[in-house]
Parts: sequence; structure tokens; C-alpha cells
Amino acid sequence: MKKLFLLWGIMAAFIPTAKADICYDMHHEISAKAVEILKSQKEIYKYCSICKDAAPQTIQINKITENEHIYVNDKALDLAHIYYKKGSKYINLGISSGCIKPGEYGISAELADLPVIHKTKESNKQQAKKQAQTIYEECSSRFRDKEAVSTADMVEQNINVNNCLADAVKKEIEQGFEPEQQTQMFEYLKEIRRGILGFYAGIYADNKYCYGSCGTITNLLPYGDEYNILIEMLENLLFLNIEKNGY
Repeated sequence: MKKLFLLWGIMAAFIPTAKADICYDMHHEISAKAVEILKSQKEIYKYCSICKDAAPQTIQINKITENEHIYVNDKALDLAHIYYKKGSKYINLGISSGCIKPGEYGISAELADLPVIHKTKESNKQQAKKQAQTIYEECSSRFRDKEAVSTADMVEQNINVNNCLADAVKKEIEQGFEPEQQTQMFEYLKEIRRGILGFYAGIYADNKYCYGSCGTITNLLPYGDEYNILIEMLENLLFLNIEKNGY
């Protein structure tokens, strides 16, 4: 359990904060591409999609200059919070010029309208909870056979479901953490799963009322507890990745 708390501690430390000055300083090739796009526009839109209560601001382009930063009408731009119209979409200038990647900092490459409804932490938690439950249901539908009747069959199915959930946990770890952290967290995950089975194995061996045979439900109990913990871990990791990347 100590490992589980440590794993959650690492995950909590990963929660990002929104950055204001993302695309002021850029490589020349990026700034040149941004200027090229700006020159084809009559107006742009200043809008921080990752800020609460943000309102869009229309900027008529009268003058474009480039020094240490890109300036429109003598005001420096943070390209991550600048959009231009293309068809019916609003395109993020920071992403289209190559300053940031799609989804980085929670910023989308394009928006259907301005302003968008800003996602709250609570809505992100609900989204993560829903995604984790969907993954569990998909794992369950793949590996649980309703026709199985023996305890051995049900144990095997539950092991496969939990392995499926563990793979989903690993995928979210790979998406949100650096390689060194990934290795450490994979090891924690393995120890946590081993510890749950070890805990119940001790109960079965020592419980004076069981004498080594406690019935089907008791034999399946550790796998149920394991998938509950895996779902909770998955939910927390999904939340962190939604907060960071927007997905």
C-alpha cells in the first residue's frame, strides 16, 4: 500500500499549470512561418483557450514587425493564444507555425467557435471517470464469458480483465511521464498487483474458518479488489493527461 501512495504522489506532482508566455521566444523558422501566415490575414483573434473566463479579442492587422518577438500593431504576440480564421474554423497560430504541438498545454489546433466553454477541473475529472469505466467495460466484454461456470474459468477471466486494465494504465503512464519515471511506475504497478494477491493468499492460509477452501466468491475477491484499484489508478492518470494535453 505504501507503494500505491507513492505512485499516486508522483502522479499528483505531475498536474500541470497553465502557462501564459508559451510562444514569445521561437526559432527563426517558426517565427518566419508565423509571419507568413499573419501577412495573409486581415484580422486575428487573441484568445486564451486554457484560461478561465477568457473572452476573445479581435485584432485588425495594420502592421507586422519581427525583432526578438513577433509584433502586430507594435504589440508582442504569444502565438499560443492567437487564432486566425480558415473557412469556418479558428486555427491556432502557435500550432500551425510549429511553436507547439497539437494538444500541448491543453491547446487545440482548431476551434469551431470563439469563445469555447472552458473545461473545469471537475469536468475533466468526470471525463476521466467516464473513460476509465468505458475501458473497464471494453476489457470485461473481451475477456468475460457468461457461459463460464467453474471457479477456475472465472479466475482466469478476471486475471485477463485485470491485465487489460493494467495495459491501459501503462499506456497512460507512457503518455504522461518521462522514461525514467515510467520504469519506476511500472515496477510499482507490478508490486501493487502482486501485493494484493499476496494479501489474500495470507488470509486464505491463516483464516481458521476456511481451512483452505472459502468458496467461489472468496476466491474471486482479490481480483475484484485489484480491478477496483486499477480503475482508480487509470482514472487518475486519465485526468492528469486530460489536464496536460486536453485528451
